[in-house]
Amino acid sequence: MASEDQDLASFAKDLQSETSDRALGDLDGGEFSENAFVELVSEHLAEIGMLENPVTCFFQRRMGAAFVKLNGYAIPDDGERIDLFVAIYGATGEPSSISATELNRAASQASRVLVAAKRELHLEMERASSQFDMIERISDLLQAGAKQARVFLFSNGLCSLRSIEDMLIGDVSVSFEIYDLQRLMRTMSAGQTREIIDFDFAQMGLPTIPCVAMPPGLEPYETYLAIFSGTTLYQMYEEFGSRILEYNVRAFLQAAGKVNRGIRDTIRDQPGHFMAYNNGISITADEVRTKAESSGLVITGFKGLQIVNGGQTTASIHRARKRDRLDLSQIHVPAKVTRLRPEIVEEMVPRISRFANTQNVVQEADFSSNEPFHIAIERLSREVWAPGERTRWFYERSRGQYQTAMSREGSTPARLRAFRERTPPLQRFSKTDLARFINTWNRLPHVVSGGIQRNFVAYMRRLREARGARWEPDATFFRETISLAILFTAAQRVVRREKFPAYQINIAIYLMSYLAHRTGGRMALPMLWEKQAVSPSLEGLLASWSHEINQAILDSAQGRNVTEWCKKEACWHAVRELDLPIGSQAPDEWAAASEAEEPVSFEGSAVADDHASAASCMKVSSERWFGIHLWGIRSGHLARWQSGIALTLSSYAAGGWEKAPSIKQAKHGVRILQIADEHGFDGAT
Repeated sequence: MASEDQDLASFAKDLQSETSDRALGDLDGGEFSENAFVELVSEHLAEIGMLENPVTCFFQRRMGAAFVKLNGYAIPDDGERIDLFVAIYGATGEPSSISATELNRAASQASRVLVAAKRELHLEMERASSQFDMIERISDLLQAGAKQARVFLFSNGLCSLRSIEDMLIGDVSVSFEIYDLQRLMRTMSAGQTREIIDFDFAQMGLPTIPCVAMPPGLEPYETYLAIFSGTTLYQMYEEFGSRILEYNVRAFLQAAGKVNRGIRDTIRDQPGHFMAYNNGISITADEVRTKAESSGLVITGFKGLQIVNGGQTTASIHRARKRDRLDLSQIHVPAKVTRLRPEIVEEMVPRISRFANTQNVVQEADFSSNEPFHIAIERLSREVWAPGERTRWFYERSRGQYQTAMSREGSTPARLRAFRERTPPLQRFSKTDLARFINTWNRLPHVVSGGIQRNFVAYMRRLREARGARWEPDATFFRETISLAILFTAAQRVVRREKFPAYQINIAIYLMSYLAHRTGGRMALPMLWEKQAVSPSLEGLLASWSHEINQAILDSAQGRNVTEWCKKEACWHAVRELDLPIGSQAPDEWAAASEAEEPVSFEGSAVADDHASAASCMKVSSERWFGIHLWGIRSGHLARWQSGIALTLSSYAAGGWEKAPSIKQAKHGVRILQIADEHGFDGAT
């Protein structure tokens, strides 16, 4: 028991430290630290498939005689459920007890948001605020017919109350999930990437599952062939949702809620043929509980069950009954169940998922933390030292690896201090952080604003298309990625310091993407790596641009929900049309890159005049560049090579300027535009 208490105390301090690091030094335990805690926990729950698209947003208001409080929300892609977050947060880092009264009060305060949203409270609020967007979004979903809500209670204390009874608010069924310190330790520590779920079919009121065991051998696993009824799969998904589909990020793809039309049609029209038509599902588990009955061997329960292939089948069966009210009594699904020893789970699960269905266009396991790309990044983070060889950047391929490494290497206060000095908490980043840094620099702010799951999947798909599934990055790629991390952190710091009342993360994302756009992606990333910081001149420029970026986002939204608007490509089109001043002297990072003819790695920079040239070229449409190309050839006013440059720039524009013009192309492009104007080119070809 003493050991468990020590583990909790140690985890509490680690959690507090990570929260403080995320809050960038805010140690007062006020609203911001509380939100940093909520952001940390909600992102983890999104990573293990418990939430989709979480947004942190603090809201507190008196409504009649009672208080309403919320720290954030999440809306699944199908829009059929509303998830609400509320925190009970203590800043001391010591495990404290949370009473049942306090927990119920927080649950009630969060639940009242549904009442407030039904009453359209947002119409009484300031429109240009994250709180307005949140309440409006919830209100819209309720009006659209959402009938389910979950309230998540996050606490870094210990709750004596383990569950809260479901309730009905109007016609909305509300359930509660309590994540106190103990449950958070189970799901977040020791590098674990999923919550261990315990199934007992008798307790769930479900029949046992007939199975056939694989003959015993020397293999470090056990396999059973079984047949699951459609009703059992429905009940499993109804009870635990996408948690049973989550081993790392595969649930991002499988649990999106999109109905497979063929599965639904078979359930409706030919239910007796379902098993013959379906390829079946593949399941892994930490423990498979069985017993012998007169009819043969049956499965009575699982511990740590995950559906690693067949998530679409499971989700579609659930949707067929839940939404379409179809009968599942004749539906049966073949299943292969594999019990894995803990030491081989990381190796075996991706392979089982990959090989179980080779016809699948998107291999879900290829997006897991076990892909060669992520393993290589982890290795590089252990090998590549920051300039001066005093510190390293730590890549958390799986959640909790930093704490695990610290516990392993920091067995004494002196060794713990040495580990933190060698691997500072602020130099820790995850796979979703990496995707955010790179996609932001790749001028995809609307994708990044869509949430960590969507952005991570989008990044991995682009990476596979560009590099192939087995590509491994080198030290140069790693250093450039860290340079982008430094730049992204600087943008966040600038936006926070400017004290924008809302949309800070969106402003930071769009600010960095705009910088990439204006520089054509050409930046002296090696300078950022060498200094491990942005220059004062660049930080000052970001600060001056941030207000214009914010205003462009608000103006282009034209009354729309700003949070949702930032997820639209049209928002990015509006922002990148800005022509913001660079000043008399370009920041150091630009000047150092002025001689670079091609972008540095992620698409690359130049001096002020060069950037002005690139910006001028990128304001011209693909159609106009193509018109100039044809006009130049037919009229003879352009040299053949100039017409060729106009054609090249037309293709770049058609691609949304994902490839930026080189410095020479930009300079020639400006001259070509001048020639076209001088000769009265009006767009006619």
